[in-house]
Amino acid sequence: MAETLSTDVGKEVEYKLHKLPKIPLYEEERFGTLKHAKVVKVRRLSRKYLLAELELIEPFDIPPGPAQFVMIWLPGIDYMPMSITEYDGSRITIFFSIRGEGTRALANSTGKVVGVVGPLGKALAINAKSSHLLVAGGTGLAPIIRLAKELNDLGLLTAVIWGTRGAEDVGEVPVYFREVTGFELSVCTEDCSVGYCGRATDLVSEVLPKFEGGEVIVAGPNDMLATVADLGIKAGTDPVLILESMVECGLGICGSCILGKTGLRLCRDGPAFRASEVMGYLTKYLLSRSEVE
Repeated sequence: MAETLSTDVGKEVEYKLHKLPKIPLYEEERFGTLKHAKVVKVRRLSRKYLLAELELIEPFDIPPGPAQFVMIWLPGIDYMPMSITEYDGSRITIFFSIRGEGTRALANSTGKVVGVVGPLGKALAINAKSSHLLVAGGTGLAPIIRLAKELNDLGLLTAVIWGTRGAEDVGEVPVYFREVTGFELSVCTEDCSVGYCGRATDLVSEVLPKFEGGEVIVAGPNDMLATVADLGIKAGTDPVLILESMVECGLGICGSCILGKTGLRLCRDGPAFRASEVMGYLTKYLLSRSEVE
């Protein structure tokens, strides 16, 4: 049965969810505990984006899966969620930008020991029977990098689209992406200074009609997720969305990351969801046009 959702402007959009394929989204649940890690290096890739490399003093109890995240504890400063960009068994790498006191402190933490709780969330199950289109906006590239490497190694990756504001934000990000994944990053800039001229969603709207029967996985700000979800559902696919939300405990207890009336908790039920699961929550963001935080 089709579901009708009302947008903030009173326009009703009918999403024919009954036509969408039902594909398993998650691996088995895997959750970790508090560990300690030393920040061995912080590298600036561009004016906006940085990498923090953390060496685990105690190993994770369970290896993190795709799309899972950790909570970084900076004693006396912040306790914040971060996607895992790289993991090699003893080290994790985090792709981030400075947004507040916590990320500013992380950027200046070389040589310091921090707390790491994880892995958290549900690991995304790879659909080994499908090609994949990956889309990211801003720091949404963090979980996409790890996914891109795994998918490229399996020969399942078609394209990776990343949107940011301009050349100064791009910097060495495409070089780093290629070093890690062995794949080329399709860059979109809003000021048309590098790569595709326009937003990532603009390029997606051009590519999606030609991408039939594949998986679309998206990470970034909610307005971008809403736009790609809307495009995907109308095209007869059900994109996987890696959401961002306020996460305080990471364990599903505090309720800070509940996704509106869906009742879903980002930290425990996600962070990845099918668009059809969360479109009611995301519809309000369709009016917004910012894709980069």
